[in-house]
Amino acid sequence: MQRKHIITISGKAGSGKSSTADRVAELLGYTRYSSGELVRKFIRKKKITLQDYNTMAAADPELDDQIDGDLRKLRQHNDIIIDSRLGFYWIPESFKVYLWLDTEVAIARIYKDANLNAGRSGAGEGTTTMSDVFDQVEERSQNERARFKKLYNVDPFDTSNFDLIVDTSRHSPQTVALTVYDNYKKWLVADNWKQVISRVPLGYSFKNEY
Repeated sequence: MQRKHIITISGKAGSGKSSTADRVAELLGYTRYSSGELVRKFIRKKKITLQDYNTMAAADPELDDQIDGDLRKLRQHNDIIIDSRLGFYWIPESFKVYLWLDTEVAIARIYKDANLNAGRSGAGEGTTTMSDVFDQVEERSQNERARFKKLYNVDPFDTSNFDLIVDTSRHSPQTVALTVYDNYKKWLVADNWKQVISRVPLGYSFKNEY
């Protein structure tokens, strides 16, 4: 079976989508795209926060459509990796990866990233307390689920849509990338594919470097 040389990476906030996309792109020599970066460029230009954007997008579907339009065009390409919440939906023939993790771990990662990553802080994602992060993540997740359900009748957090699910809670960024790489190579030559779930067993943990 001839398969598209496209990987789409989705998942929960804080799961490591961006770092995984970067590492897998490096391993494969692919070009990496990110809908998140497109959104951040927009909100920096408009001098608004991510929460402002989500509120605006809920009221004005054209905002999402602008970002999604660029993603839809990538369907004609090969040798690419797309970090996008709805990449799996716009390019269903891609190798669809979902990164999952425990909520408490996600909050800790986002808190660290928001206060250390200048790009995200400049996009209005910086915060001062863990409670703020929890509230922002919950609001964002509910907003996105409702918005995409209304626009496209799709749940971005429904794991049944994906070829590979990786629980990143105890994985390291390197082992997540290698897990995606190994399974993608198998998927490329497989006539049939059954969803794979990758977890590091309790009691064993790779060094967390996210």
